[in-house]
Amino acid sequence: MNAKDLVQKARERGGYPSLASLAKAVDVNHSSLSLLASGKSELSDETYIKLAKLAGVDPTEVIIEKHMRKAGPEGQKVWANLAKALPKSAALLLVILLITPYNQIHVALSKFSMVSNTYYVK
Repeated sequence: MNAKDLVQKARERGGYPSLASLAKAVDVNHSSLSLLASGKSELSDETYIKLAKLAGVDPTEVIIEKHMRKAGPEGQKVWANLAKALPKSAALLLVILLITPYNQIHVALSKFSMVSNTYYVK
């Protein structure tokens, strides 16, 4: 789904009468959303996810399509293969990892890798 269709579907499904009201709902300025809808700009993954949820479409597919558009010919092939090969849960994990800052991932993973040593003293 291209950005113009995504914005239009989010407006229709979310009941937003204007682009300005939709922009407010997804926390971007009106001109940025207008540029996105016209294909002249890209917005953050987080904004695409908000729009996808409002439009009632899978955010994972929207993010993969966004990155496929932005990538060069070789990158497009990789994203297309990921879209075909990964189950939705794995694709969603990949998208989450791509949009989550490294330090937050490191903190989350460190909680899982902590080993507790118990020492007994006589």
